[in-house]
Amino acid sequence: MESADAIIIGAGVGGLSAAAHLARAGRKVIVLEQDSHIGGTAHVFKRGGFIFPTGPQSITVPEYIADSLCELGVEKRLSFLRDRFQVLRGSMDIMISQPLDQLAEQLLENFPEERKGIHFVIKVLEEVITALDVLQPHDLIEQAPGCITDSTACAVLEKWGSFPALDLLDRHLKDQSLKDLLGSQGTSKTEMPVVLLAQMWRFMSRLGIWYVKEGIEAIPLLLSERLRSIGGDIRLGERVERIIVQDGAVTGVELARGTKIKARYVISDADYRETIEELLPPDAFPGNEREVISRMQLTSSAFTVFLGVKRDLVDLSAFRGDHLFVKLKEGKPVPWEIKKAVTEDFLQDEIWLSWWSRHEPALAPPECEALIIKVGAPFDMFAPFSGGGRGLHHERYYSLKEELADALVEAAANILPGLPGAVVVREVATPLTYKYWGHRSVGSVAGWSWRSGEQPKPWARSLIATKVPGLLMVGLQSFTRLFYGGMGTSMYSGKYASDIVLEKMK
Repeated sequence: MESADAIIIGAGVGGLSAAAHLARAGRKVIVLEQDSHIGGTAHVFKRGGFIFPTGPQSITVPEYIADSLCELGVEKRLSFLRDRFQVLRGSMDIMISQPLDQLAEQLLENFPEERKGIHFVIKVLEEVITALDVLQPHDLIEQAPGCITDSTACAVLEKWGSFPALDLLDRHLKDQSLKDLLGSQGTSKTEMPVVLLAQMWRFMSRLGIWYVKEGIEAIPLLLSERLRSIGGDIRLGERVERIIVQDGAVTGVELARGTKIKARYVISDADYRETIEELLPPDAFPGNEREVISRMQLTSSAFTVFLGVKRDLVDLSAFRGDHLFVKLKEGKPVPWEIKKAVTEDFLQDEIWLSWWSRHEPALAPPECEALIIKVGAPFDMFAPFSGGGRGLHHERYYSLKEELADALVEAAANILPGLPGAVVVREVATPLTYKYWGHRSVGSVAGWSWRSGEQPKPWARSLIATKVPGLLMVGLQSFTRLFYGGMGTSMYSGKYASDIVLEKMK
């Protein structure tokens, strides 16, 4: 039977990071990826000369990612361009990707009667952001030494860590569109605690949100090239059927084709729930741990339309930045359980418009542009159409998603005149797409829930070291909070997991 020091399930950024650190330390590592590409959702697809992202469009903490690659011996240095974000709602047209003092000036021009409340909320955000600036990731992780860098900063996070941002906004502001903008960086009602909201504004206003000039897939590609150069083995198209557990500890994996590989450590970069519920034996976890994990809430999914358009047929002048959050009509969004495939039912949604090819014209053919339109969507709405796999869904699903896409594109034409007639390429993704192509439980697009009350403490809880000896988890869901954003947290999780394994191997 073949053996390795560690087996990595999934070739996402977290898995590749863990594998590279272990291989660099001289350990035999095998990465098993069920898809035919590396990178997980940090990947792209091509349609008619256009290139679109399958997952993240931007990253945070580019310096950390670049330094992590350098630490692993990657010589190529990536370049980054800052993304600019804009919110458009009624008469309000505000650029939000700028320092908070400048944002406050814009808000005061639009809401002069809210001066006192705006100053107070901005002051609280800046106070928490300052605390976050002085703390390192290990200070923000509950199981790590924690809060040793600055006691004052820790006190600030304790104060605001579980305080609902909605309560802060309701106490000091009156206008709903103003509350929504400060509470969600868009047009939707906030659900998160103050610390998480401040972290989002820290990225948006201070550290920046960045486009990878070489492409979002460049990061996993560089990791995979480095891993192979130091002896790591990456096997594409190899699906793990189960994780083998004997006498309460991991001993290896069994592949879908029946082959078994022995290893003392298995590091999963697959979906957290699917790893626990589908790959492990039912009795592997002690007590009710499986049930606890199954009850943990995830972020919602999305309905996304990728468009290739003729540039001269659509008016893109509404874009002052690269990403535009729009609410076309006031009122609560039409619930998806009663939403119809008509334009009117999308007017009250928060619509996220991205000019995807603006940074990089090569993402579209000459005289064309690549656009992305997205709205939040619940998995339960699409689950009844599931056939259990790619291309196996009920026939009605395929026509329904196109009808919904028609309606969403028509709604977006209120901001981008001429849009429907300019389309030359279109691809539609639903929560079923994110589940079966992105391998995400309930099609979740951003890890564990951000809602206030579901994470009562201000610290991230590490979920990397599981209660099954030898099984570790990495990736987007390996911490309860994304302190480095999605890509950065995944990269950090790989180093974190490899350190645990190397320490035990001593």
